[in-house]
Amino acid sequence: MLKYCFVLFLSCAIAFGVAATLSLPLSLPWSPQPTLAKSPSPSPLETVTLQLKWRHQFQFAGYYAAKAQGYYEQAGLDVQMREIPENGSPVEAVLKGEAEFGVAGSDLVLLRNQGHPVVALAAIYQHSPSVIIARRQPNLDHIHDLVEKRVMIEDHAAELIAYLKSEGIALDQLIQVPHSFTPLSLINRRVDAMSGSSTDEPFFLNQVNIPHIIFNPRVGGIDFYGDTLFTTEAQIKRYPQRVKAFLNASLKGWEYALEHPEEIIELIYTEYSPRHSRAHLRYEAEASKRLILSDVVEIGYMNPGRWHYILKVYHDLGFGKGYSSLAGFIYERYPQPNLTWVYLVFITILSILGFVSWIALRFYQLNNRIRQEVNERMETERSLRALEKRYRFLVESSPFPIVISEFETGKICYINPKAAQTFKVKPNRAIGHLTQNFYVYPEDRNCILKSLKKQGFIQDFETKLFDSKRKFFWANISGTLINFDGNLCLFITLIDITQRKQLEEQLSRLAMTDELTGLYNRRYFFQRGREELNNAVDDVSLLVIDIDFFKKVNDTFGHDVGDLVLQSVAELLKSQATPYDLLGRLGGEEFALLLPHTRLQEATYRAKNICEIIAQEKISVHCNSIQITVSIGVATTSPHDLDIRKLFKGADLALYEAKNSGRNCVVQLSRVESPD
Repeated sequence: MLKYCFVLFLSCAIAFGVAATLSLPLSLPWSPQPTLAKSPSPSPLETVTLQLKWRHQFQFAGYYAAKAQGYYEQAGLDVQMREIPENGSPVEAVLKGEAEFGVAGSDLVLLRNQGHPVVALAAIYQHSPSVIIARRQPNLDHIHDLVEKRVMIEDHAAELIAYLKSEGIALDQLIQVPHSFTPLSLINRRVDAMSGSSTDEPFFLNQVNIPHIIFNPRVGGIDFYGDTLFTTEAQIKRYPQRVKAFLNASLKGWEYALEHPEEIIELIYTEYSPRHSRAHLRYEAEASKRLILSDVVEIGYMNPGRWHYILKVYHDLGFGKGYSSLAGFIYERYPQPNLTWVYLVFITILSILGFVSWIALRFYQLNNRIRQEVNERMETERSLRALEKRYRFLVESSPFPIVISEFETGKICYINPKAAQTFKVKPNRAIGHLTQNFYVYPEDRNCILKSLKKQGFIQDFETKLFDSKRKFFWANISGTLINFDGNLCLFITLIDITQRKQLEEQLSRLAMTDELTGLYNRRYFFQRGREELNNAVDDVSLLVIDIDFFKKVNDTFGHDVGDLVLQSVAELLKSQATPYDLLGRLGGEEFALLLPHTRLQEATYRAKNICEIIAQEKISVHCNSIQITVSIGVATTSPHDLDIRKLFKGADLALYEAKNSGRNCVVQLSRVESPD
């Protein structure tokens, strides 16, 4: 017996040693570590440049955070961030030596395949935000409906072009329009669709209530990485420590930015660019989180297989000359170690085989005792199964949906019949799926997990969920942590509160808008106007618009026709407003248009233009053609001089003069000043 055990463990030890030789981690806990000598004085910072792929916005929040929090400085770097010049390319700037690092899209792998020495350091966005946005029309519901439509496609939108090709749509089938890089072209109907970002342009369209449809390449199976941090082979070869320090500081900055979005939004708005409002940056931050997936994978994670897949898709769709190896394209943060220590470890293992053999004898002696314990445990398990059967009956009969999932991975372990009915799935088909796929806002699941880690339970948490048909509903969630099949699991109960949430949303909408025209009502217009004045950095102008002789329209045609006239005027005013303007109905036939960053002369010009357009427009109502005109009063104030009501008083005074001057005209009031 002793001889048999010795031979057995000798074989195991040799196998273990060979395996260790092939798969030891990159650094051993007993490996000698170099001692860093303390420098007598701080070294000067190395200046490096990061070439952004667009203008300053939340898309690059992690780099701003790394600089603001001092992560770059701790790494010995002074990082300068450059916006992309007009018609420029971040890859071209880095290859020319104008920048050491850059941010590019998934077409980076195409450039590598073409022989350019670019190296991907980290994929920040696990899913690309690149989409095609179209204005909703009766004959435009599918990607194929873009054929013979006016479309703006960016020069470097290889991913979107690949999406069109995969759908069998050639570029020459579209009416291509030079890209203006602004959704105004879509708003003003100069184009039918445009390439853009799911984190950016939809905000503008939502602000001006423009119905739109988004064509996402992921629907067609084109699921590529988004923003990717990169450098060149020359930089890695000449400055390996600098590249590693820059990458680590950048990833640390992204972790901070995603955990403190409001702080970074304020930093971008005040330090880098007020081009986007805080609300816009907040929208971009939320949309970016859903693409970065920091709660699912490590920030910057890159799967070599996915890069090969992206290149293969490009190659299959006719991009590039041929498919080649991607060796050297993906940066190795942890290079292969020196295996000398591995062999020393293997020799050490062999030296202790005698001791291991003695332990084998002890295991043999304990075998009988273990068998006895196994029999006792089997009896205990039979009792537990009986108890489990009783509890399972209670859960199966529950009138509330119940879901049990693994706490760490989110894999569904069990759902009761009520939950299967709610999510429209068969219970056995739901097992193994991830709960995060049913959250409309994945960050809500993170909030639930944090609360459970902190206090062990969650109660009355409201969130939006999908069923298997991708139809969403609101749910009130309560849950606790349990031990299920030997794993730490989350026990969740749901209550459908969709009807209540819809009622709340309806009440909120009624509190903000005028029911007849859909414009902001008087109360909410003044509330928003006060915010605009508080945040103003330039002149702000106000137009007060009144329909001339509107009482005569009501008396002649009736109040129903009068309501239609008010709606028609509201639509005309909407067509003349930009996404940055504030439009509302103050009551009766009186409207107001607040123009941020607009001086008196420009505001007067826009007012005259509105006056002329309405005068030329004939409103057809019930076979009647009604000609109307408006009178407009204009007032302007410097930022922080007055509140919105005093500015309105000035514009109203100008409107009064316009009516006394014969109506159908514009009267401007010189700058409204704050009283001493």
